Amino acid sequence: MSDSGDSVKARKKRFDCNPSDTSHYPVSDFRKSREYNRNAQRLFRQRRKEHLKKLEAASRERSSSHTEELEHLRREINELQVENENLRTLGSQRASPVPYVKSSPSSYATSPFPTYEAYNGHGVGELGSHSPHSQSLPNSDAVSNLCVLFPHDIAEVRRDLHEMMAPILDLNILTDPQLHLRTLATLGPSLPAALQPTYLQLQTPHHIYIDLIPSPSLRDELIKAGFETANAFLTEVCTFVYETEDHRQVTIWGEDHLSEFSWEFSEEVLNKWGDSILQGDWRSRANFWRRQRNVPLLPE
Repeated sequence: MSDSGDSVKARKKRFDCNPSDTSHYPVSDFRKSREYNRNAQRLFRQRRKEHLKKLEAASRERSSSHTEELEHLRREINELQVENENLRTLGSQRASPVPYVKSSPSSYATSPFPTYEAYNGHGVGELGSHSPHSQSLPNSDAVSNLCVLFPHDIAEVRRDLHEMMAPILDLNILTDPQLHLRTLATLGPSLPAALQPTYLQLQTPHHIYIDLIPSPSLRDELIKAGFETANAFLTEVCTFVYETEDHRQVTIWGEDHLSEFSWEFSEEVLNKWGDSILQGDWRSRANFWRRQRNVPLLPE
């Protein structure tokens, strides 16, 4: 009878445990769970901020639409009056045809590059002259590949990446590492080549925002570095992943923001992370883009 009473007391004690007491959980699991919750909260705040911005823009657009419509109608009336006056002056005479002249590209004073360059995305050898005095334009065969090299808008790149990777940014997935890996494996075949997950990504629980980086080699380096190091790099450097203050930590050039060749990490970033995460060709790529702007190169 005593043994039975002890058993009942043991079961009661087990069920009376405080469910909010996390002391019996492993420290690593609790830390990861807390970090996933932080990421979920950060994503919620970011989405709410973007939603508010859209609502404000829509409100401004509605308030100004009436004025813009009136201005548009006024311009049309003025153009019709001018055209009517010209027709009245010409009378029955037929105007001589005006030849079409194809103009050269206008000057882009804000471009950081001294010349126009033809770049078809296949590598350094396909770019135009490096000379700051060269003013020649690409021939007719290269017109389709003409790219005036301005930096991409980081906010637009971030929106594009978030749209493509939206299925894994769901709040439920952010807090469940195994669901994250299964969803990533399902999404992978539909992604561009630069975003398709590596074997290491599909086998190792990792920081979910690593998946948004369009560089397989850099993603693997961050996974190998561990959760805390990856989180520090993402929040300090990857402005195209996190909506954080942009100090030109990374600049994206060229036509394709998914090509890692188009990325230029800043000197400060390379000095801090060049011996760990950003090894290999990243400094050479930065020097390539610095050479296009005729600025001092970084030591390699």
